[in-house]
Amino acid sequence: MFVAHCLLFTIHYPLSTISARSIQTINAEKAKEVAREQVVANNRLCPFSTFALDFLNSVYGKSSYKGLTPEQVVYGWLLRPDVWKDEPMIHIPDARLREQLNISGEYAKFSELFDDTLGYKLNSLGSDLPEHMQRFARETPAAISLDEKVGDIILLTKGLLFQPRPANMAPLPSWRVEAEILWNHTHLWVVMLVLLAVIATFCYLRLTSHIKNT
Repeated sequence: MFVAHCLLFTIHYPLSTISARSIQTINAEKAKEVAREQVVANNRLCPFSTFALDFLNSVYGKSSYKGLTPEQVVYGWLLRPDVWKDEPMIHIPDARLREQLNISGEYAKFSELFDDTLGYKLNSLGSDLPEHMQRFARETPAAISLDEKVGDIILLTKGLLFQPRPANMAPLPSWRVEAEILWNHTHLWVVMLVLLAVIATFCYLRLTSHIKNT
């Protein structure tokens, strides 16, 4: 597994944080500011807002965590991984996998996935099975998905999951940055409502035009 080849948090960031709902991270104003910074993630140039939202959706399955924005969550992990490792925010929807890992509830703490004796718990999955079956136990879709989430957190804290826009790379136009940020903060039901309104307007115009022509 990917995580088996990674070291745990080794980078320490300066503590320039505040308390947000007793979880250390940047404040809301600073989060709005960094949202517009441009970064390279997944081989794509995008606003930091887009990267942060993708990260939180992937790990937590939702677009906010305890009232904190995606930007605040990412900076929390960057600045204080020693605190955030004890936040129950890694979504494990598979009940059987949670039982195997001795996790109560759908969300696990990063620290819960490691044991002083066994190390990374996913590596010990299937240890009670015959050797030729252990690999299959560790390569179920649920186990692979969880491993990827843990791997992303480790890469983030080591500064490897995203990079600032290189100086020789053309920046995104400001209108596109603002459009992406607006999209990131727009709920799906609002998008659907607008889409239905456009379709209804189009149908109404077509109908009135047809009536006039008959």
